[in-house]
Amino acid sequence: MRKLVTPQFHDAVTIPTVGRRGGIRVVITDRGPLLPLLGFFLIPKNRNKSLEWQTKACRAVGCLYDYLYAVRDAKQPNRPITYLSDFVQALLSGTIGLDGDDPTGLYWPPSSWSRISETLSFVNAFSDYCARQFDTDILNPRTAATFHERLAAYRKLDIRNEHSLLKHLGISKIAKEQAGLARAVQSPKSPMVSDLNPPRFPPTALNSLLSQGYRRGGAGQRLSDRYNLRDVMICVLQRFGGLRASEPFHLYVTDVLENKNNPGSAEVRLYHPELGRFSYRDALSGEIVHATRTQFLRDRYNGLVPRNQRTDKKRAGWKELMLDVGPPHYYAVVRWFPSFWGKIFWTLYQTYVREVLPSKLDHPYLFVNLDKGESFGSPYSLSAYYGNHAAAMDRIGVEVSKPEGTTSHGLRHAYGHSLEVAGVPNKIIQVCMHHKSLDSQGVYTLPDALEVSRALEAGRSVLAEAEDFQSFERMIIAA
Repeated sequence: MRKLVTPQFHDAVTIPTVGRRGGIRVVITDRGPLLPLLGFFLIPKNRNKSLEWQTKACRAVGCLYDYLYAVRDAKQPNRPITYLSDFVQALLSGTIGLDGDDPTGLYWPPSSWSRISETLSFVNAFSDYCARQFDTDILNPRTAATFHERLAAYRKLDIRNEHSLLKHLGISKIAKEQAGLARAVQSPKSPMVSDLNPPRFPPTALNSLLSQGYRRGGAGQRLSDRYNLRDVMICVLQRFGGLRASEPFHLYVTDVLENKNNPGSAEVRLYHPELGRFSYRDALSGEIVHATRTQFLRDRYNGLVPRNQRTDKKRAGWKELMLDVGPPHYYAVVRWFPSFWGKIFWTLYQTYVREVLPSKLDHPYLFVNLDKGESFGSPYSLSAYYGNHAAAMDRIGVEVSKPEGTTSHGLRHAYGHSLEVAGVPNKIIQVCMHHKSLDSQGVYTLPDALEVSRALEAGRSVLAEAEDFQSFERMIIAA
C-alpha cells in the first residue's frame, strides 16, 4: 500500500522558462495543460514563487482534480461537484475500504492533518483566483465565523500587527472584517504540542561523525587521504556556522578568505546566488569587472545560471535570509561558534583546495563531485550530500531521522541551541542565524526534556525556602 497520495489522472512537469526562477511547474491532464493553474502561477503575487511552492500547489490542485475525475457522474458529466468537504474527508480517512477495495480507483491512504491543511490552503487560493478571473462560484466561500473562530482570528491579527513595521497605524478595517469570516470547509486542527525533543543533532554523535563517519579507508600521510574533507567542511559549516543544508552549495572557491581581524581563521561570505557581486579581471581588456553573479555565470561560463534557478539535480534552494552587507555586494557572514572552528575550517579549506579540488573547472563552485566518471568535478549535488551523510551516520551506527535530529538540518538546530544555552542574547542569535524575524528562531532555541527537568530541579531549592514539604517527603519515602 502506498504511504502518500500519488497522481492518478494527471502528471506534473517542470518547464524551463526564460526569466522565471527555476522554471515553472505545469499540471498535465488528458485534456492537456491545466491552464487556469498556469495562469494562477503567472499573476504578480505568485510570479516569483519558488519551485518548491509551485510543486506543493500542483500537488494540492492535482489531488483535487484526481478526486473530481474519479467521482464524476458519467450520466451527468457537466454537473458541478461542490462538496469540498467530501474531498477533505477522502484525504482524512483515505479512499480504501476495509476489504482493500477502492471504487474510486485512487487508492489514497489517510493523509496527515498538516498535509490536509496545506492542501486545502492551496485549493482555497486557487479557487479564489478562478472566481475572480473567470467569474465562477468560489469552491470554499467564507461564512460568518463562530465566536471562538473570531477570537482566534483577532488574536492572530494582534500578533501580526505587533511585529509589523506599521503597527502604529493599527489593524485595517478590511482585516477586521475578514477576521469575522471563516471558510465553510476547514481542515482538522492539529493539537498544539510542546516540543520537548527538538530535532537537533545529538552532541554524542557529532564527534563520532567527524572523526569516524567521514573517515576514508586510506591510511596515507595527507589529511585528505584519511578524511572526506568536502563533507567534513559542509558539516562544520552547518553545525558551527549555522548554515542550512543548501547554502554551502552556493559558495564559490573565492568566497572563503582569511579573516583580517583574526589571522588563521576563515571568513566565509555567503553571497546571494543572483544579486551577489563578483569581481574579476577581464581576459581581453585586463580591467576589473564588477558584476552580479547572474551576469558572471552567464558571461564567463556560457550561459550557466545560479543554482537556485536550475531545474536539474544540481539545483540548490535558497531561502531568503537576512544579509549582513547590502548593495552592491549582498552577502551574509558565517558566525563561528565556538570561534575556534573558524581556524579549523581555514585549515580544512586550504588543504581541500590544495589537495582535493580539481583544476580547470567549468564552474566557480567550491564543493564538487569527486566520484570518478563523466560528472567528476561538476557541482556537488544536495542529493549526493544527503546520501553521503546517511552513509556516514550508518558507519557510526546512528540512523538518519528527522525527529531524532540526525538529519543534516539537525546540525543547524544544534547551532542555534548552543547559542541559547551559552546565554547569547536573542538579537545576536538572530544575526548569527540570519533570520529576518526574531520569531523564526523559536524552534531552534526550545529547551529539551532534560533541560526542563534540570531547571525544575534547580528551582526546588527556591521553593523550599517558601514551603516546607520535607516532612511529607520523608513520610512517603519511609512508607
